[in-house]
Amino acid sequence: LADLAPQKNSTFAGLMLVGLLAVGGLEGLYAWMPRLAGMTTDGRVAAFDLEGEGSLCVWFSTGTLELASLTALLIYVVRRQTPGAGRSRIWLFAAAVWLVMSIDECASLHEAFKELLSHSTGSRLWGDGTIWWVGAYGLVLSALGLGLLKAIWPCRSAIIALFATAAFYATAVAAEMALLLACKDASEVMIEEGCEMIGNLCLLLSMGLSARHAVSACDGASEAGAGGTDAAGQAASSADDAGRRAERAARRPRRRSAVGV
Repeated sequence: LADLAPQKNSTFAGLMLVGLLAVGGLEGLYAWMPRLAGMTTDGRVAAFDLEGEGSLCVWFSTGTLELASLTALLIYVVRRQTPGAGRSRIWLFAAAVWLVMSIDECASLHEAFKELLSHSTGSRLWGDGTIWWVGAYGLVLSALGLGLLKAIWPCRSAIIALFATAAFYATAVAAEMALLLACKDASEVMIEEGCEMIGNLCLLLSMGLSARHAVSACDGASEAGAGGTDAAGQAASSADDAGRRAERAARRPRRRSAVGV
C-alpha cells in the first residue's frame, strides 16, 4: 500500500498541472455552451453545464474527492503501522468526511439538508437558506482542519496546500452567496465552480503530500528498529567474545602452576 503514494515532486507537479488543465477545459466548455444553444431544445448542454447534475464538472469533483478519501485512508493504515506515530484516527475521520463530500457532489445532499432545516425551523435565515449547509460544513471542516494541522505539522508543504484548499472553498462559498457579484450570472457560476474544483485539487494534493511524509516516517522507524536489533546482536556477540577471553585468561595461570610442580 505504501508504494501507492507518489514520492517525487515532479509527480505531484505533473498531476496538479493535469488537474488544472482539466478545470480550465471544463470552464471553457461552459463558456462555449451558449454557442451550441441553437443545436439543442432547451438551450443548454447538460454535460457542459457547471451547475447541472451529472455534468463533467460534477464527475471531476466527485472523482477528486474520492481519491482524497482513499489517500486519507492510506495514511491511516500506514500510520497505524508506524511506531510512535500517534493521531491516526483523525485520518479515518478525514476519509469519512471527504467521502461524504464526494457523495454530496453527485447527490446534492446539501440542498436536501438546507430544505430540511428551513422547513423544520420555519426560517431560511438568509437568502435561500444556503447559510444552513454552509454553517454545517464550516463547523465540521474547521474542527477537522485543526486536527489535521496537528497531524501534518512536520510536513509544511501539505499545510500550505491545506490552507489553499480553505481559501478556494471560502471564495466558492462567497460566490454562491452572491457576496462577490450582485447577480448570479455565468461569471459567478464560473468563479464558484472553478474555485471549488481547484479547492478539491488542492485537498488531494495535501493528502498526497501527507501520504508521502507518512510513508517516509514509517520507513525511518523501520530502519531504526532494524538498526537497534543489529546493535543489540553485535553487543551480545561482543559480550560472548569477552567472556571466552576471560575464561581462557583464567585457565592459563593454573596450567603454569601445574607445570612448575
